[in-house]
Amino acid sequence: MANGVELYFEDHRPSPELGRLAVRGGVASVASQYGNGVLQVIAAIVFARLLTPEDFGLVAIVTVLTSFAPFLIDFGLGDATAQRTKITHGEVSSLFWLATAIGLAITIAIAACSPLIARMYQEPRLQSIALCYSITFVLAGISGQHIALLRRTMQFALVAKIQVLSTLVGLVLAIITAVCGYGYYALVVRPIVSVGCVAIGAWSMCPWRPGLPVFSREVWSMVRFGMHVVSFSVTYSLARAADRIGLGLFYRPTDVGYYQNAVTIYDNSIFSALIMLHNVGSAALSKLRSCPAELQQRYEAALSAVAFFMMPAAVILSVTAQDLTIILLGERWRACGFLLSILSLRGIFDVIDGSQGWLHLSLGRADRWKNWGIIFAGIQVVAVLVGLSYGAEGVAVAAVVTSLLICLPAISYAGRPAGIGAGLVVRAVGPQVLSAIATAAAGHVLQAVAFGHLSGFIRMPLSVAFCIAIYLLIAVGVFRVTAPIELAGRLVRDHLPATALRWVNFRS
Repeated sequence: MANGVELYFEDHRPSPELGRLAVRGGVASVASQYGNGVLQVIAAIVFARLLTPEDFGLVAIVTVLTSFAPFLIDFGLGDATAQRTKITHGEVSSLFWLATAIGLAITIAIAACSPLIARMYQEPRLQSIALCYSITFVLAGISGQHIALLRRTMQFALVAKIQVLSTLVGLVLAIITAVCGYGYYALVVRPIVSVGCVAIGAWSMCPWRPGLPVFSREVWSMVRFGMHVVSFSVTYSLARAADRIGLGLFYRPTDVGYYQNAVTIYDNSIFSALIMLHNVGSAALSKLRSCPAELQQRYEAALSAVAFFMMPAAVILSVTAQDLTIILLGERWRACGFLLSILSLRGIFDVIDGSQGWLHLSLGRADRWKNWGIIFAGIQVVAVLVGLSYGAEGVAVAAVVTSLLICLPAISYAGRPAGIGAGLVVRAVGPQVLSAIATAAAGHVLQAVAFGHLSGFIRMPLSVAFCIAIYLLIAVGVFRVTAPIELAGRLVRDHLPATALRWVNFRS
């Protein structure tokens, strides 16, 4: 086992510890996302009372227009570093300087385009927002390879700590900015500070330092790999942002603000957890590229476990969205709650669709990932155009329908080189999907029929308990899905302190 910096450059090999490390990494990553989610909820409660929906809408217009930039900065080079079987100091240095140069170029480009953005939306305030927001991209460029090296060595808990603490610092300073009366600039300060703190944390925790670049054949191979990854990521992010871009062009900033806050709550509670699981899944499965049968087995087990826990979480968010939004943000955000109730149903199918990256990257087929991104973008744009005629609600419904239609084809395409198809996916998550849909229907009916006269504070916990009970009754009682529960039990035992474990064994 290598020590110090050399640890980050060990060759990938199958290991008996891989499954345990992947599970622990997944838990740490998801925990960090929900830690971030708690911080985001606290901030949302404060900002909802200090700022207006229009403030959120103005900043959202800029953030969705530039949503592709972080992926372009990373350029897929983080995934290239994490999944590469062999990599050297010089190669990582080359990727670092490339990412830094891209980040600086994007900062300059967005700053230069800020007057154009203001004219396009006929809103002068957008110029200063875009100008300030552009700073985040040069900061993002200098931390990507350090985070990738931590991921390569499965140090996901450390990455989680860096991200949660950075979010906390950004939120505190943003709240201070809002309290001081600077309005929507508080929403601009937050990402600048958070990204800067991630850079400081990554450099502090990862002892590797960049040297002179070495543009070898392997580096260009990784750059080509990265080009495919970034092509997918940019296309996918712009496709997902098409809903808010369209709403910004045809509706008021206030409507965009309602929709953006609904997306923010969904992203921080469901979608961001799937992103972190992508990092764990792609890094872990990459070590099994030479063992296709084991890769299939591990992918099926991982997808089943993730679906078992994430799908009911999406359903619960949908059922309780209206009450949750009003309790946290206030009555004036009721429209946001209705949109969140619709968008949350997307999580049932995003769980499946989100695992395609595990396969594309672990198999080294980022080119196929890029191709799928183009297909998805075309479908998403058409869906948004159809939904725009019916306002924000129509766009939200279009997003859910799109996720439903593409999830199985996405995995069938991604898994073809490894012999993974729709049959394996249905076997892995079919019971969870049916249980989640049935729970969503029962939960919404119960909300309207039995709980309608109750206050939100009482209705929410009752709805959560009902949804959990119905989901377990169907998934476990009818379909006999128990493996994820057994996995969770083993994980809890692994993390119990020794004294607590002895007490449990004594009592049993």
